[in-house]
Amino acid sequence: MTVRVITQRTEEPRTTHIMRRGDFLQPMDEVEPGTLQVLHSLEEKPNKTTRLGLVDWLFSEENPLTPRVTVNQVWEKLLGKGIVTTINDFGLRGDAPTHPELLDWLATEYRRLGWSRKEFIKTIVMSATYRQASIHRAEFDEIDPLNKLLHRQNRLRVEAEIVRDLSLQASGLLSKKVGGPSVFPSLPPDIAALSYANNFKWETSTGEDRYRRGMYTFFKRTAPHPNLINFDCPDSNTTCLSRRTSNTPLQALQALNNDTFHQAAIQLARRLLTAEGNSDEDRLASMIMLTSSRPIESIERQAYLDLLNESRAWYTDHPEAATELTEGMEVEPIEGISPTEFAAWVATSRIALNLDDFFTRP
Repeated sequence: MTVRVITQRTEEPRTTHIMRRGDFLQPMDEVEPGTLQVLHSLEEKPNKTTRLGLVDWLFSEENPLTPRVTVNQVWEKLLGKGIVTTINDFGLRGDAPTHPELLDWLATEYRRLGWSRKEFIKTIVMSATYRQASIHRAEFDEIDPLNKLLHRQNRLRVEAEIVRDLSLQASGLLSKKVGGPSVFPSLPPDIAALSYANNFKWETSTGEDRYRRGMYTFFKRTAPHPNLINFDCPDSNTTCLSRRTSNTPLQALQALNNDTFHQAAIQLARRLLTAEGNSDEDRLASMIMLTSSRPIESIERQAYLDLLNESRAWYTDHPEAATELTEGMEVEPIEGISPTEFAAWVATSRIALNLDDFFTRP
């Protein structure tokens, strides 16, 4: 693999100066390579003036900051809040750690594991703290109302890239392919035209690439994919260590009507109608297991049965709407299943794929 490398200037290195009010035409005192005085000195490194010297300094055993910052960011992703809640500020203006001894242990354990993020994440997710249920516990209302003591797990809305992945996974469309170039899933009309000077064309991927995981979606900074932006994906113009989570009507409309999610609902309905078990109750139980990874509850079973029967009656009276529902989606007919019956299951599947329960990690 050919990699472009910027070599370090070894002879007559360029000097760096403080600029008067930032004006490069008014250089002031010369500055030398260095680090914060509260941390260990860079002077002790033999190659202190090179990028390799900076790497040695960052991962030196004398540097307590690098592993602590890293493990705190991983902790925030897995449990919703960092041990230091201000994950971008470990200074005096930031919050103190809620569990300082735990932060110390995680940092040293990360080093012991050879800086392996995979092994470190496994350590956390196998712990009793992570595997707790997020069910509210009334006995801690006064002691720990904000769950700082981690007496339960935190419910989290999954990240924007995973929202689409969940729909594709439940429907059976998600591609398990790993690696390779970026892909171009379906995009609403005229979005690509919003890019700078309209100089970018979005050629929708075909076949398996159309349903690859969200992390492989091509990201155009001046015209990002709206499926990502609607669910609070950063626009990449600035660094973002912790994403905000919003709840807007546009998110619900997207999960109901967007081409990707509509296709997922169609395929989920097909998956249910072609699986074992012919009763409505069996199929609804399978639908909830596929979308929420839990058994169906009696109260929601009746609600889904009512929705299914109402949809059947409506599409029976409006057969043309049943045909339009799957128009252009290249859906093969299912033997013994009428278009109106199929449309009723699509309408029911769309609701299951749009619930907060579906997009939230319990």
